[in-house]
Amino acid sequence: MRVMQRRVWDVRDSQYILVKSPPASGKSRAAMFIGLDKLQNQGLRKVVVAVPERSIGASFRDTKLTAGGFYRDWKLDRDLCGVGSETGSKVAELIEFLGSSGESIALCTHATLRFAFTRAGIEVFDGALICVDELHHASSNDENKLGSLLRGLMDRGSAHVLAMTGSYFRGDTEAILHPEDEARFERVIYTYYEQLNGYEYLKTLHIGFRFYQGRYLDRMGEALDPALKTIVHIPHVGSSEAVADKMFEVDAIVDTLGDPLGSDPVTGFVKVRNGRRILKIANLVDDGPGREKVMASLRKVKSRDDVDVIIALGMAKEGFDWIWCEHVLTVGYRGSLTEVVQIIGRATRDAPGKTEARFTNLVSAPFAKDDVVSRAVNDMLKAISVSLLMEQVMAPTFKFRTHKGSDDMTGQQPQTGKPEPVTNVGEIEVINGPMVSDEAKRIIDADFPDLVANVQSDPRTITVMLNPDAHHADVMHDVITTDIVRRRYPHQPESVIQDVVTLFGARTELGRAVKEDPSVIQTMSLDLDDPAPTSGGQEPQDPQLPGGGDNFIRATHKFLDVRDLQVDLLGGRREFVDAYEILSKELNEDILARLHGEVRAMKVAMTQEEAEKLMPRIKEFLAREGREPNLNSPNGREVRLADALAFMRKLARQRRADLAGADAGRTAGAANG
Repeated sequence: MRVMQRRVWDVRDSQYILVKSPPASGKSRAAMFIGLDKLQNQGLRKVVVAVPERSIGASFRDTKLTAGGFYRDWKLDRDLCGVGSETGSKVAELIEFLGSSGESIALCTHATLRFAFTRAGIEVFDGALICVDELHHASSNDENKLGSLLRGLMDRGSAHVLAMTGSYFRGDTEAILHPEDEARFERVIYTYYEQLNGYEYLKTLHIGFRFYQGRYLDRMGEALDPALKTIVHIPHVGSSEAVADKMFEVDAIVDTLGDPLGSDPVTGFVKVRNGRRILKIANLVDDGPGREKVMASLRKVKSRDDVDVIIALGMAKEGFDWIWCEHVLTVGYRGSLTEVVQIIGRATRDAPGKTEARFTNLVSAPFAKDDVVSRAVNDMLKAISVSLLMEQVMAPTFKFRTHKGSDDMTGQQPQTGKPEPVTNVGEIEVINGPMVSDEAKRIIDADFPDLVANVQSDPRTITVMLNPDAHHADVMHDVITTDIVRRRYPHQPESVIQDVVTLFGARTELGRAVKEDPSVIQTMSLDLDDPAPTSGGQEPQDPQLPGGGDNFIRATHKFLDVRDLQVDLLGGRREFVDAYEILSKELNEDILARLHGEVRAMKVAMTQEEAEKLMPRIKEFLAREGREPNLNSPNGREVRLADALAFMRKLARQRRADLAGADAGRTAGAANG
């Protein structure tokens, strides 16, 4: 990762630096270099590194940089990513650190940073480098505290900012930064194909979408290869793909892998006999007291043989570091492309002997013909690939639209005069009703699976489920859910909290209604080109709402421009009993580089005349540098040469396609004659 880190190092004197680089590309190490230089050579007094959650903090803990030739080691003075309150003592500690002398580097969560900003104001960060990891958690929305902090820091001008992200877009399609704010940053862009080129071992990524009918557990044996180091993400309990209790699903997956032999008393890993091998399985779904032991054991993993399979629900995604992971198997459609890219990043770390990585999305079969599904998969592959190139692929969308009733434009029902509960799940109109806040809609769109997991794992939920006769039916909705939402979003006003609870309840009830009465699927408007049964005339056994295969098809309509990319990334199709899989081509350096040129050629403002005039300079560059000009070079002239080369290649492809079409027309005309 020296190439990416060198690019960041070259702009180290900039006050505001934005690094767009794929997961596992070495951003944390680059941040250490920049932070230490800011302290030693640029007169800053403090460095604060903020990560989205505590587990990601491991990437920023003490590191002996002098062993690699750097002049100083990275050593934390305050590590605030341990167990404890994000709103209490940790906030006070961070504020104390910022005002102290003799301490230089602190690590905390985004939440701790936000609360320190709320409590102490913007002035407390004067003279500090604020390093924000996973910047896509910020947004341009005025109610987003992290985004407001960044804007405040730049407006005040007394602090430095290093912002880093592996996916420069959000699942809710809100902008991360206002264009005028982003323009204030010195940008460093590093693409996934450059990352592959820098790796010693890993050179190829495979992506596959496997569509099943019935229960996903019945197809797990075909999708899960015990020979590959694998992370399995099971669906959240409230989704249509979920089968029953989450621990039942874990046990079923373990049984698929072999004969269980019990748990290791030291590591907490489940042991399974698979032929002559003993597999070690880390269960992160069980949130009981044993999970801390399992997580501690995962942090100590040093070799390929220490663990074989990790089963998770809401964990082991963003920032999770297991370099040996070769395969990520994710069950259920993920509505957030940001989450998909982060999940893929779990398998794209370099490791000895690991030449290929793969991502498999196990999704319920949609109500669509094969060609419709294939087009959707190709569009999804293009969207994922383009996002790995650090290009924007998400088109703006407006979700949870509220439609006024035709009889009463105030949104009230004429019979009672009272507003009804309202939400629009995805594109499904449920009930007319009052408006809810945009921030609540954004939270539900981005965090619904995590909210479901929080509610389902809460001890009070379990108590209610075990003793339904002793509790009112609205206890879970009115008390437990509200309390969880308040704790997750303590900076949000009460009106937003109540809107989130309302939308959460509506979406959960819809999912339950569909399971109980499949006829509810008739309320959908699928927008499929031809909503016919799948191949073989068989229809999926269970309608999938929300988050099933049909949502997978619909999601590709959100992607900006990728449908116009004349690129075929489909590598083949494999048939199984009640299932089929559509695979990608090998996504290697060459294919991704050519795709990047195609994307840029669509966006570049250039005429054929200008491109042709630049061709002699492009040839000079090739002869002098021994490589093609880089689309992400910090040198603007080199970028313009790269854009011109991509533009000319696009013209050449169009000419070849036009000639082929003309030849085909003449051949057909001759045959008809």
